[in-house]
Amino acid sequence: GPLPSGEAKRYGDKNFKAMMYAKVLCVLYPLMLGYDVLFQDVDIVWIKDPMEYFHDDSSNLSQFDVIFQHDGSKSVRYAPYSANSGFYYVRANKRSQYLFTSLLYHSDLIITWDSHQQVLIQLLAEHSSLFGLGVKVLGLGTEMFPGGHHYHRNRSFMKKFIKRETDTYIFHM
Repeated sequence: GPLPSGEAKRYGDKNFKAMMYAKVLCVLYPLMLGYDVLFQDVDIVWIKDPMEYFHDDSSNLSQFDVIFQHDGSKSVRYAPYSANSGFYYVRANKRSQYLFTSLLYHSDLIITWDSHQQVLIQLLAEHSSLFGLGVKVLGLGTEMFPGGHHYHRNRSFMKKFIKRETDTYIFHM
């Protein structure tokens, strides 16, 4: 059906679920065309270009198919990865294309669970185990990709961040 013209009134309502479905498609389609995808929610501010980090030849990141910001939650609901579905980088290859095709095929679970994050995390575990998908979740200890967890629980980091004394690429609220 068509995308909603208005905002969601609450988490998990009809408009919210439609946008979760759209988030799957806007990643899947470029992947199927052979393009790498950097997905981000609208509540992210770039401090410097994160693509520099993902394409750094001196790091071992090239071995990973998907790289996620840590969600900050260690809830069982998001185990084992605690991957944040609001900021991630995906390399276009057969493994990542299959992951996001599988996510599309699991749209009934997106509707049931009110979001695609939990479904995506479960598929990350399945695809890494069965199909060799390389999954990396950037640790909470890094200053490079902070989010709400840092804002609410790491006062010393936030003071340094405000003074621009950190090596931060993005901030995700």
